[in-house]
Amino acid sequence: MPRSSRGALLPPVHSNHPRRTDVYLALRNGVLRGVLASGERMPSSRKAAADYGVSRGLLEEVYAQLVEEGLLERVVGRGTFIAARSVTSVLANEAPSHGLPLSDRGNRLAGNVACRVPHEFKPFNAGVADTAEFPWELWQRIQARAARDLRRVDLNFTDPRGLPALRSSVAHHLAQLRGVHCTARQVIIFNSIQQALYLLALLLMNPGDAAWMEDPGYPGVRAALELAGATAVPVAVDREGLCVDEGLRQVPNARLACVTPSHQFPTGVALSPERRIALLNWAEKHDAWVLEDDYDGEFCYVSQPAVPLHSFDQHGRVLYLGTLSKSMFVSLRLAFAVVPEAMVEQLANIRTQLDAFSAPLTQLTMSRFMDEGHFSSHMRRMRSVYAEKSAFLAKGLAPLADCGWTWDQQTVGVQLLLRHPNALEVQRTAAASGLALHLLSAYRHQPMHDDGLLLRYGGLGLPEIQSGVAQLVTAAQAAHR
Repeated sequence: MPRSSRGALLPPVHSNHPRRTDVYLALRNGVLRGVLASGERMPSSRKAAADYGVSRGLLEEVYAQLVEEGLLERVVGRGTFIAARSVTSVLANEAPSHGLPLSDRGNRLAGNVACRVPHEFKPFNAGVADTAEFPWELWQRIQARAARDLRRVDLNFTDPRGLPALRSSVAHHLAQLRGVHCTARQVIIFNSIQQALYLLALLLMNPGDAAWMEDPGYPGVRAALELAGATAVPVAVDREGLCVDEGLRQVPNARLACVTPSHQFPTGVALSPERRIALLNWAEKHDAWVLEDDYDGEFCYVSQPAVPLHSFDQHGRVLYLGTLSKSMFVSLRLAFAVVPEAMVEQLANIRTQLDAFSAPLTQLTMSRFMDEGHFSSHMRRMRSVYAEKSAFLAKGLAPLADCGWTWDQQTVGVQLLLRHPNALEVQRTAAASGLALHLLSAYRHQPMHDDGLLLRYGGLGLPEIQSGVAQLVTAAQAAHR
């Protein structure tokens, strides 16, 4: 029997103790298969949580994920509805999934939706580059020249390490803009940081080996570690970044630590000098590795950006990861790692067993875009654009201070974390706002009494930010009464 509630009849979850994945898949499949019809009103999160026997916070996270994917719509003052546009065609050509003999591991991995990207960007799920500011005509001219200059051999299999031209360009860029000094031979090109994380975990860890990850932290780290068969060990993050002492108490002999030291995701704090020294000392003493994800270090609005951890490393224990897609546009699909030279060959050999290489035309175009000075000019331009958006956002959020919300002055990146000591008030605000909001609790392993909202605004224009902030302030004020 389907569960009943005020609003739509909810599809059942075949579990006595449903988890977030169970509820998410039941609702998502119900929408995609037309069990939940377009325009139909969903029960409130309180009612749905009671029917499924789960916490309201869990239901809020599931609703927020489905809103972000465009399957649900929230209307302030009215409720949550199945998106008006038809989505049943998504599964029109798919075979029924029930009864498929999947492994327990496969079901677990397939149920991880944390890395899914939204179908459309809106306030505040747009943690991507602002493509409205990208010099498309210039890029197209450079790409046309690169296409003419590609050799016939480049139409076949290409170097899995990356084109030599791009590896050289990246090395020069890192020395100039981030203070990371390396040779082109230490650079390897990937399609994404996620791919780099996965391949490095495969190379450096045996199944079951432990790796520290930040808590709260980037969901892609846990996904990459689990895909590689490693054990993710959440280590708390405070105002000084990763709590190295806690990691030492939990698993001192971990093989790996995955960190975002320049701008921790999602809290935005920087790893303190004392913690940096402690982390490097741990890696050297225990023959471990540190994966530094410098995902948005270039976008600093005040003075100079934080110096990468890699620049302090005297023993070759830090592996530096970066992305060009975050700076340029998402579909560029180019990232890189700086590792010891011998490790480049080992990673390349593993990569040939997966997707083999990145598209040579894109690589050559990116290399010329960088070598001709256009990348540096674009970075300077985008720093100004994002600084304006950040200031505009902070000004609009000012009334939230009277409702108990706090946030740090933003000096880097394209996202802002709002915090509140009352987790229930955060959830009420998110539900009432009608916005695509990310709860801080969704990035945590250990539950806390407080919560927060991560506002990702990089790909939004000022009018979209303005309307989103107005909705958020209205919802927060109503939830605070």
